[in-house]
Amino acid sequence: MSVSTSLSVVYLLDDTVLFGGVKVILNQANLLSDRGHQVTILSRGPSPDWFNLRSEFRQVREFAREDTPYADVTVATYWTTIGPALEVARAEIAHYCQGYEATYTHNTADHAAIVEAYRNQIPAFVVSPHLGRLLDQEFARPSRLIAQPLESFWKIASPWKRRPAQLPRILVVGPWEGDWKGVPTALEAVDRIRRAGRDVHLVRLSQFPQLEEERAVLVADEYHHHLEPERAASLVASCDLLLAPSWEQEGFGLPVLEAFASGVPVVASDISCFREFATRAATLVPPRDASAFAEAAVEILSDPASWRHHRKRGLAVANQYSPERAVGSAEDALRWVATGEWRTS
Repeated sequence: MSVSTSLSVVYLLDDTVLFGGVKVILNQANLLSDRGHQVTILSRGPSPDWFNLRSEFRQVREFAREDTPYADVTVATYWTTIGPALEVARAEIAHYCQGYEATYTHNTADHAAIVEAYRNQIPAFVVSPHLGRLLDQEFARPSRLIAQPLESFWKIASPWKRRPAQLPRILVVGPWEGDWKGVPTALEAVDRIRRAGRDVHLVRLSQFPQLEEERAVLVADEYHHHLEPERAASLVASCDLLLAPSWEQEGFGLPVLEAFASGVPVVASDISCFREFATRAATLVPPRDASAFAEAAVEILSDPASWRHHRKRGLAVANQYSPERAVGSAEDALRWVATGEWRTS
């Protein structure tokens, strides 16, 4: 089939809660709309009050064919939307994979259903090459990589610093409730740094209020939750180091890229997604090894030259994730699906 320059795209979004994976979809929709494509987001959740959305948005009770406009490509954005996409789409279908949900631990009862959904032979968009390899090896499904869209407000705080603060601000991002984000490892690392005689200021950023279970492990000096993206960017830029102790289940690890763009050095887990984009700028250490995280953090914070080196390398990585590259890769992937070219991949 032939596809016009302008594409029509429908995203099926399960919910609109403030998570990085949701933000990626909304940001991509904005970039595509700005390029003249007809983009509609259908979601069971309400229009997000935390994001400035410029694309058409419709809240639906359930995904139904009569409520779904025609689209060159209908995009499932989570495993639970693959089935509905197959039912409501009038043309081509794609699956936007930001992580393999059958590896998570909070949803073991759903693993069999997730695997069954992934067996549907539809093309995928992936945020990291390792997810494309997984889809190919486990399900014989083709995929295209789409670059992460990084908003312009992720930038270095003014004035420019040449060294970390005398009382360094260590940032830990992610919900305690998501075990594979590794928050307990980061908290233990901060505690080890303090017990070794180095005073640091712990900054926590999460989607949710702090639980007593987390406070029992370590009380943050600052705890922020449900911050709008621009406010989160200002907070990140105020910090001196990010600890990113995710487990292998992590699909991309957007906070690491955002820290790079903010001029914040990173110590992260040595896992597939970080090896793909962060290894040239971050210090990678074994996941779940609080001692290794603590040692790497102290090494960077104690050496201004090393701190500046990590900052410079991180900025270089972040500069590769321009809005132009992100939307260009999305357009290429959507046309690959819309033209049916994916069937010969």
